[in-house]
Amino acid sequence: MHGAPPYVDVPVYALPLHAEDSAPLPFTPPTSSSPHPPSPGTSDPMSPTSPNSVNSPGRFNISSMLLTQALGSLPTPPPTNGQNVRQGGGQALMSAKDPLSIPIMSANFRRFIAKCGPVFWLQDRVEEVVMWRKGTTYTASWMAAYAFFCYFPRLALLIPHIILLHVLFTTYQSRYPDGAPNSPTSGTLTEDFAPVGQPSEGTPDWFANMQAIQNLMGTVSDAYDFVSPYLIHLSWSTSTTAPLFAFTLLSLFALVPLVYFVPLRLLFLVLGLTPFVITHPFVLSRLPSLVGLVAPHVKAAVQKAVNDDRLREEHWRSRLATVSVWENQRWAAGSGWSATNLRPEDRKAWTVGEESWPFANRGDVGTGQCNVRDLTFPLQSGWKFVGTEDWSVDFCANWHRAMPDQDGWVYMDSAWKTPQTVPQDEWKAVGMTRCRKWARRIYYSK
Repeated sequence: MHGAPPYVDVPVYALPLHAEDSAPLPFTPPTSSSPHPPSPGTSDPMSPTSPNSVNSPGRFNISSMLLTQALGSLPTPPPTNGQNVRQGGGQALMSAKDPLSIPIMSANFRRFIAKCGPVFWLQDRVEEVVMWRKGTTYTASWMAAYAFFCYFPRLALLIPHIILLHVLFTTYQSRYPDGAPNSPTSGTLTEDFAPVGQPSEGTPDWFANMQAIQNLMGTVSDAYDFVSPYLIHLSWSTSTTAPLFAFTLLSLFALVPLVYFVPLRLLFLVLGLTPFVITHPFVLSRLPSLVGLVAPHVKAAVQKAVNDDRLREEHWRSRLATVSVWENQRWAAGSGWSATNLRPEDRKAWTVGEESWPFANRGDVGTGQCNVRDLTFPLQSGWKFVGTEDWSVDFCANWHRAMPDQDGWVYMDSAWKTPQTVPQDEWKAVGMTRCRKWARRIYYSK
């Protein structure tokens, strides 16, 4: 490449940077007043106004340069009546106090990393108590203290005093480990003691704070992803919104006369101690199996309530029944689970008939990888499918001794026997099968 010394190995995909391209990139300058101005005579090394800050000409930060260039290409939002969108009452909100700027963002983020340690320290202490990390005695003492405040709720007003006294006693022992001084300081601040230490940038404590921020962002994102699929039911975008609104409204009027009879002390005691019971190691070890037993029945009950709410008047006035089909698959090395792996002597991909029926009595309603909605299901004369609902998986699997997995499958050996919730490893050598039940309601129409 032209201009490069012979001892420099330049990649073939590199592009030359000409002199006219090396001009400083534009960036958004900080406002006249820094977000956190230092006190007179001091200089915060992480403040935007500090000589060592990210916007100082003496320091080159490639990430800040690239982000500044990216921000410069963003469109400017249109004004709203001469004010910022996030302004209210003529005064800017906290989220709009400063403009979007790389120097301010970088400086505030570095300052936040150094100062957020107490927040995550408190988070770790709470997690130790709730998750029983420091033993049964430690957590049980906190549970007893909570129960005491539930029985005497007015004593909760003294909690700020208790916390302040605890902090003062702790800092006193740190300040005077050898006992009280001969001459009191009379409230003057000494230089050899700092109540709250801040880790310097690049130290292990500084990186620990950054790791905690990273994990907190992931936890918040996971919580949002977990809740967001259910929020659509609150926006009148699904058929669940109307029953939910009716249930909430009716339960509100039903609970109003009972409010005065609810024992609040007992209620808050149960609500406060329930998380401790759920997070106990003994309960956590058995909670998945308990949830696996209860969740399918709860899910089926909710689905049935939703389907009942969708039924029309003609359905309620007619006889209702349920028809079922079974989806069958076989496992093969390389292709996994598929209906195309079924052998000639096996069941077909879709069959009709209870699982306890003899194999010869099973009816064939579909082959291959067809969808359950594409099946040709024969109904007796006068019977029709309920048009307000579709085929649904039977997650309870009362037709088998084994509970199904989360998708409704029950696993069996190569001979379609020995049902299990999960496939056994020894089955892979000789073959294994699985099936699940689909159900749909029908009604009699004259």
